[in-house]
Amino acid sequence: MAQLRAVADGGGAAAAEAAPVVVPFDADDVWAGFDDTEAMDAAAYRELMDDVAAALAGSGQDLPAQELQEGLTGARRGLARSSLTADEVVTVLDEGLVGAVEAVGELTTQLGAVGFILAREAASRGLHTVLSLSLVDWLRVRCPWMSVQDITQMTAIVTAASDPAMAAIGDAVAAGRVPIHRAALVARTMSRLRSSLEVDQVEDYTGIAIRAAARRDLSDRDLSKVCQRLIEDLLEEKAPGERERAAHELRSVTSRKIGRGVTRFTIDAPAGEAATISGVLTSSLAAPTPVKDEHGQITEADLRSPGQRRFDALATVINRGVSNPGAGPSQARSTVMLLIPFDPAEGGPGGGPAFTTNGDFVPPRAAAQHACVGDVTPVWVSPEGEPLMLGETSRFATPAQWKALAVRDGGCTFPGCSAPPQWCDSHHVEHWARGGDTDLTNLALLCGRHHTHVHQHDLSATIRGGTVTWHL
Repeated sequence: MAQLRAVADGGGAAAAEAAPVVVPFDADDVWAGFDDTEAMDAAAYRELMDDVAAALAGSGQDLPAQELQEGLTGARRGLARSSLTADEVVTVLDEGLVGAVEAVGELTTQLGAVGFILAREAASRGLHTVLSLSLVDWLRVRCPWMSVQDITQMTAIVTAASDPAMAAIGDAVAAGRVPIHRAALVARTMSRLRSSLEVDQVEDYTGIAIRAAARRDLSDRDLSKVCQRLIEDLLEEKAPGERERAAHELRSVTSRKIGRGVTRFTIDAPAGEAATISGVLTSSLAAPTPVKDEHGQITEADLRSPGQRRFDALATVINRGVSNPGAGPSQARSTVMLLIPFDPAEGGPGGGPAFTTNGDFVPPRAAAQHACVGDVTPVWVSPEGEPLMLGETSRFATPAQWKALAVRDGGCTFPGCSAPPQWCDSHHVEHWARGGDTDLTNLALLCGRHHTHVHQHDLSATIRGGTVTWHL
């Protein structure tokens, strides 16, 4: 092993031959001196500690955990010594101030490298899966002082670098050559391109992007242009049919808060969907709508800008899709409502046939299959054909109840989870099959992952004053 390490370090056989002889470590010889430590003076004690350190160093034992802890502790102490008060910092000369700022930048990159290495190792060990948390949520719990953006960026790098073809991204971060935020941009870009490239192309593209990210003379904006150009080159190199498939793989919606109360959405849409969106933005919904009197004369001009009118047109279409499904204009064309008989004895749908709201017959097996399709809304009805009432006879929360839960819980109630309400199910704290009511005092929101986790481990919770407390 020593020879292999010497060859890897560039020393070859000569370095291996020159390696120091490792003296066997005898613990009894070293620790025997501790019997008289109380009678030692300071000089003798330091000499003993030096002997222990030398013995440990010569034993060949690897102490990475101790070195990691001591290194971080030393870094914290060093930063504490380097901090200045407002009165002290004004005495620093310009040259010293500039050097200190640059040093802080270097330290930030190095600290990011250490954090990435630890996050990558935690992910490989599955530490975040113990409580069924995502890596982002696990890091948020462990590092509450880090912003969600920083944690998301680090997670993007961990995910991308787990692909051998994109391992260069993680290597560059771990080596301290590329800071987290620049590597995250490369990771997101390559993750989008991954499915449209061959393995060797992924490696080539990754190499180009990460080398650009490591250049200090290249600004973040210039790096964004490099990543954008990689996408453009990919589309230009593809044949027409392949280009369409590649464009479909590149579809994306991203969001970024640009101020209090304002979020910017960026949409990358393939040609077909882009035409649909453009059609909405140029439709009559986006046309000026001035106020007119009974004679058709304009009494108040539409003061909205073109951009505002386009936004209102898009918002109108979206609101139609998410508003009350009972209203004709807002109901999706593919939505089907199935009236499925409910069997109280089974606690679920009965074995009889189902019917659509138009009276169409649906065989039992087809009804069970359609009930799992996202565009089908199952409506459990009593033998008399009436929608079930609340309480023990109704298993599912009503839309109104779910909205109340969304307001009360704000998302998944499992500790450490940040899943929003729209990703959650309403869970009976006292199981419905055990007599629990379908009421707000017995319901809590859980994302799909933690809903499964709670049932697998039969976890319980307490709801008091609108707060859900899980007993883990």
